[in-house]
Amino acid sequence: MGLKKEFKSDKPHSGFWGKLYLTQKQRKELLKWSLYGALLLVLSLLQDVVLCQIRLFGATTELVPVGIFLICILEGAESGSIFALVSSLLYLFSGTAAGPYSMVFITVLAIGVTIFRQAYLQKGLAAAILCAGVAMLVYELLQFLMGLFLGLTIPSRFIGFVVTAALSIIAIPILYPIALSIGTIGGETWKE
Repeated sequence: MGLKKEFKSDKPHSGFWGKLYLTQKQRKELLKWSLYGALLLVLSLLQDVVLCQIRLFGATTELVPVGIFLICILEGAESGSIFALVSSLLYLFSGTAAGPYSMVFITVLAIGVTIFRQAYLQKGLAAAILCAGVAMLVYELLQFLMGLFLGLTIPSRFIGFVVTAALSIIAIPILYPIALSIGTIGGETWKE
């Protein structure tokens, strides 16, 4: 009597991707979050290399917090809050953030405006601009107050913080279509 094999041997896989099983949906989600990360990296490079050379009333833009707010608003409170926490932590580690308190401000504001948008406003460009713009203005005001408290700035620099918020808010309509198109990878961006 011949012995029957009870189990079939595994098919030989080549490389890492052959051994890692991801469904089509998981691959699209991985692509989407990787593109979001790449967008923030490009924004950081653009902010720190190019736009830092352009000053208006001693102020420049802060594109990374605007990008985090916008992505969080587009993705919703559940997954957007995790993204806001992780990306604000990476923003802190990049050395560009004003201090450790920036991570807390970005995360709390991103979650707050996202919940507000989902509860009271309809999806769309106007709601995203309003929520991300308010978050950016409040973020800059909190940065100013923390700088005053720690003795890192003086009251006469208030206008610089407001101009920074205004210049950053101007970038929202430019970033919105990019973030929205990335968010549609793997399904509809708005999950309401």
